[in-house]
Amino acid sequence: MAVYFKALLVMFGIMLLSALFIIEDYNAKINNATITRQQLKLLELLTPITDVETRLAQLQQSKPNAWLHLAKLYADSQGEVAYQLGVHFQQQQQLAFATLWYQTAIRQAHSQARLALAKIYFNQQEYQSIAALLKPILNNDQALSLRYQVALQQGELAFIVENQQRLKASENSTLYYELAQYWAFGADVAIDVSNSRYAKPFSCVISVQLFATNLNGLRHGQQLIDDFSQHPLSELICLQTPRYIAADVLDCQHQKHQRINCRATAWRQQELINSRYIGLIVEQGGAYVDNGIMYLDQQDTVDVLVHELSHFIGFVDEYPLPSQHQKCQQNQSAPFAHNIVVLTSDYQGQREDIRAQVLAQVPWRSLIAPTTPILSRNIQGEWKLGTPSEFQDEIGLFSASTCERNGNVKAFKPLSKRTKLEYFELTLPSQYLEILRLAPRQFLMPSYHFNVSKALAEQGELGQAIELLQEMVID
Repeated sequence: MAVYFKALLVMFGIMLLSALFIIEDYNAKINNATITRQQLKLLELLTPITDVETRLAQLQQSKPNAWLHLAKLYADSQGEVAYQLGVHFQQQQQLAFATLWYQTAIRQAHSQARLALAKIYFNQQEYQSIAALLKPILNNDQALSLRYQVALQQGELAFIVENQQRLKASENSTLYYELAQYWAFGADVAIDVSNSRYAKPFSCVISVQLFATNLNGLRHGQQLIDDFSQHPLSELICLQTPRYIAADVLDCQHQKHQRINCRATAWRQQELINSRYIGLIVEQGGAYVDNGIMYLDQQDTVDVLVHELSHFIGFVDEYPLPSQHQKCQQNQSAPFAHNIVVLTSDYQGQREDIRAQVLAQVPWRSLIAPTTPILSRNIQGEWKLGTPSEFQDEIGLFSASTCERNGNVKAFKPLSKRTKLEYFELTLPSQYLEILRLAPRQFLMPSYHFNVSKALAEQGELGQAIELLQEMVID
């Protein structure tokens, strides 16, 4: 019996030494990132008191490569580990790998991985993949908030309206009231803020109702309003709180760097637009004004906004317009803008008579001093239109680039220097505000009804087009 017991002790000692050797060897393999899946399973049997979280925590800071290797072995059966791998690769900007591991975690019912993957899809504009991903976790406030952003982006009006009380009751109540302010739930639930701290109803020459097709656009529109409130033109132009409109309703058809082009007839169905003009903010595209509609994208600054708004109130671009532009085809028969005249360059006759004839066509004539010349005699004895350079600091008639692509006509502007009408980064001169105040409504663009009427006429709906023209805002 003693011999048998002694043999057992020897055998046990050998097994213990072997186990200790294996544990030491496999731990070294973990640290060297060479352990296999089978070896890891054996190590877990030999060291059951060491859990997965502890093993990984010991490596994450000191041996990141070993952590990564070990985490991949655990991830197929440990949802939290798969999620942490997704976080790791996302931090490394390796989004394909992050997506793979988030999906692995989701298969193991990891709800946080659903939200993380949905955010990746949102940033990649893969909106169609998000709704099903978030549906099981909409009780999560972050998930509900993101789902609303997707719904706004995709024009899912049913979801937006049907889940509004859920949004209101959640920790996202601030988002609820923000969307109500933007009319996302419709006019009946709208909160009227009217930008009252900026509105000056008795001095506004025009009002512009802003619209946007997603939450970022709506917020950008509100930021533009805040920035514009510091600009002198805000005394004359009132911008109304942005409202939500679904992108598919507008059916915009343009590429990133092209002029924004959207379906004008969509504005017929919009409720309670009490402004003369519309300003639409979309994700991307080239900013411009088309009669009663201003188009901006979400990257446009307040400088771009001011440039485009100036067209509504009758300022014309001072950079070269296309040669076929309507205003550059012939000399004007009457003034058409606050800052540009298109007139004959050469004259014959008495200087005083010519000056009076020319100034009758110039909207800013009352600001041109009697001592500031607008004519110079050339060597042929003809009078040449234009204020000499030695009077460059005065208001006069200076050559403008507006019609330079059409050599048959010449444009003139009030100031010799370049302005915001040529480069939007520059300022709008105080003299232009003086000119504007002389007759602020004289050269207004037609209201947005004109755009809708024109679109209807192009579709052959002449009766409706004429009917809508009768609703047009005319000052």
